[in-house]
Amino acid sequence: MADLSREEVLQKLKSGENLERACLRELALNHANFECADLRRADLEGVNFEESNLKKANLSCANLREAYLMGANLEEINLQKADLEEANLDDANLQFADLSHANLEGATLERANLKGARLSYAQLELANLGGALMEGAQLSNAHLNESYLGGANLREANLQYASLEKASLEEADLTGANLMEASLRGVYGEGANFKAALLKGAIFEDAILIGVNLSRADLRHCHLLNAKLTGANLSGAKLYGIEAVPDQLTEISADWLDFSADGNGQVMIEGTKLVEYYTQVKNGLAGMSADLYGAPKRFFGKGDVLRNAVLEFDERSQVEIESTLEKCVITVGQGSTLTIGPHGVLAGCQIIGAGEIVIHGKFLENGASPGIVGPKRLIVGKAGTVVAALQQPASLTQFGFEHGCSLSLKILRSR
Repeated sequence: MADLSREEVLQKLKSGENLERACLRELALNHANFECADLRRADLEGVNFEESNLKKANLSCANLREAYLMGANLEEINLQKADLEEANLDDANLQFADLSHANLEGATLERANLKGARLSYAQLELANLGGALMEGAQLSNAHLNESYLGGANLREANLQYASLEKASLEEADLTGANLMEASLRGVYGEGANFKAALLKGAIFEDAILIGVNLSRADLRHCHLLNAKLTGANLSGAKLYGIEAVPDQLTEISADWLDFSADGNGQVMIEGTKLVEYYTQVKNGLAGMSADLYGAPKRFFGKGDVLRNAVLEFDERSQVEIESTLEKCVITVGQGSTLTIGPHGVLAGCQIIGAGEIVIHGKFLENGASPGIVGPKRLIVGKAGTVVAALQQPASLTQFGFEHGCSLSLKILRSR
C-alpha cells in the first residue's frame, strides 16, 4: 500500500521535495509531470504512469514491476538497475534512456522509441519489442533470449556479446548492426535485414534465416551449423572461417563472396562456385580462389614502377598490383579481378573491360577520361582512394564502398 496519495505526491513534486525510497505502490500517477524527479530506489510496483512525463527523472534501482508506462515520456531517464519485470512500456519514448543492468524480463515495449538508449547488460528475456525503434541502441552483453523483435529497427545497434537465443527477429532491420560474438542459437529471423552487419564470431546454429539479407555482412568465423539459409542473399559477404556444411549453401543467392582472412577482397569467389569452393575449404584443399580454379595470376610487387605500358589480361585472370603504374592502359577480360593493393598507385592510367576492380590503394585519373571503362563491379576498401570518371557497361556496374574510403567518382551511363 502506498504511503502517499496522488495529491500528496504531486504536491511534493511541486515543492521540489525528494521522493527517494518512497512507497507509491499501485498509485494512479498518469498524465502527471515528473520531469527531473528523484525517485531513486522508490517502490513503484504496479504504478500507472500512462502518458506521464518522466523526462530526465532518476529512477535508478527503483521497483517498477508490472508498472504501466504506456505512452510515457521517458526520454533521457535514468533506469539503471531498475526492476521493470512485466512492465508495460508500449509506445513509450525512451530515447537516450539509460537502462543499463535493468531487469525487463517479460516486459512489453511494442513500438517503443529506444533510439540511442543504453541497455548494456539488461535482462530482456521474453520481452516484447515488436516494431520498436532501437536505432543506435547500446545492447552489448544484453540478454534477449526468447524475446520478440519482429519488425524492430536495430540499424547500427551494438549487440556485441549479446544473447538472443531463440529470439524472434523476423523482418527486423539490423543494417550495420554490431553482433560480434553474439549468440543467436535457434533464432527465428525470416526476412531479417543484416546488410553490412558485423557478425564476426556470432553463433547462428539451428537458426532460421530464410530469405535474410546478409549482403556485405562480415560473417567471418561465424557458426552456421544446421542454420536454414534458403533464399538468403550473401552478395559481398565475408565468409572466411565459417562453420557450416556445404549443402547449407546450395540455396543462397550471391554474385560474389569474400573468403579472405582479413576481409579485404583478396580472395573473391563467384556465387555460383561457392559450394564447390567451400567443399574444397572443408577438405583443406583451397587456398586463394585463383589457385583453386586454375585462373592465371599476375603480381606487381611493391617498389616497382611501370610507365606508358599496355597490359592485357585474359578472361578470369587474377591481377594484384602493389606497384606504381603511370600512364598505362590495362585491359581485363570477362570474369577477371584486378586488385590494387594498399601500396598500389595507378596514376593517369585507364582500366578497360568487364572484369571486377578492387581498390585498397589509389586510382588517380589525370590522363585519359573516363579512367575506368565497362567494369562489372567496383569495390573500394576503407583505405582506398578513387579520383576518376567511370563509364558503365550496358548491364550497369555494381558498386561496393567501405566506410572510410575516399571518392571523387563521376559515374557515366553506358553509351
